[in-house]
Amino acid sequence: MFRWSRLLIVAILLLLGSCTEDNQQKITGQPPGPYKMTLTAPHQIEVGKEVILTTEIKHSDSGMPVKNLRTLHERRVHNFITNLNFTNFSHIHHEDFNALKDDQIESARLSFPYTFPTPGRYRMVSEFTDSKRSWIKHFNIEVGDGAHTNDRHLEETKTSVVQNYKGALSFSSQAPLAGSPIEMVINVSRDNLPVRDLKLWLGSEAHVAIWRDDGKYFGHTHAYTPTMKQMMEGLAHQEKSHTNNSKMIQDMMVRMMSQPSELIFEGPTIPIIYVFPQPGKYVMYFECAPNGNPIVFQFIINVLPSTKIWPTHEH
Repeated sequence: MFRWSRLLIVAILLLLGSCTEDNQQKITGQPPGPYKMTLTAPHQIEVGKEVILTTEIKHSDSGMPVKNLRTLHERRVHNFITNLNFTNFSHIHHEDFNALKDDQIESARLSFPYTFPTPGRYRMVSEFTDSKRSWIKHFNIEVGDGAHTNDRHLEETKTSVVQNYKGALSFSSQAPLAGSPIEMVINVSRDNLPVRDLKLWLGSEAHVAIWRDDGKYFGHTHAYTPTMKQMMEGLAHQEKSHTNNSKMIQDMMVRMMSQPSELIFEGPTIPIIYVFPQPGKYVMYFECAPNGNPIVFQFIINVLPSTKIWPTHEH
């Protein structure tokens, strides 16, 4: 009898172990490239229930972990999560919850808890940097029973209110054109008074995440500092002399973001510069930290067609 009891216990434990593995899915980030990034998450994600999301980065050719991830803006991997009707947004990292351990750095395997607030389709974009350039991977996540659709109609919005804060968006030109740089300014007020106590948040006055309303063409940028302006002017000069290339741009961006953080814009305005790659309606999440407290404004931007369209590789 004792022998059969032991066998039954072992069988139950094995079954539970297999259920734990079976309850997890591993999603491969897109687009493919020299690095393969996977996201491990439960097969069935319930609304309002905390889950653990785990990312892992390996070399595509050897399958070995990437051990040279750089810390940029105080984090190894930046994750941006939104549902595809753009009513929820998070900018989240492993280090927000736990300090990185040596084995996690060696394995490039990072985790964080997350609670999906509503059902539907979500897009997570993860950005990481090796020794030379930054890389972006996209993941599609289904939350709930799959019967929900993302069909919110987005209207152009240049003002956003969060608690007692208001963000107002303005453009340097009449309207954004696809393929052309445009400078944008966000004016931040609190209780209808200009905010003048902006603080650095993760190494910048602003973190900006942008998607087109179909979930494509993700972009991530920061406050348009004098250093960034100098770099952009240098790139424009190189373009005129036909010495500009994407590798050079990436190297310059990594060098710029690796510099020590410095507070430039205390408020009420924060400039950013961006190139929308294709025409359409874009959702912009603008994260800043008045008095050191992070808030996120949302703006909806109409981008008009232009003769100059940047090449894109969107999945």
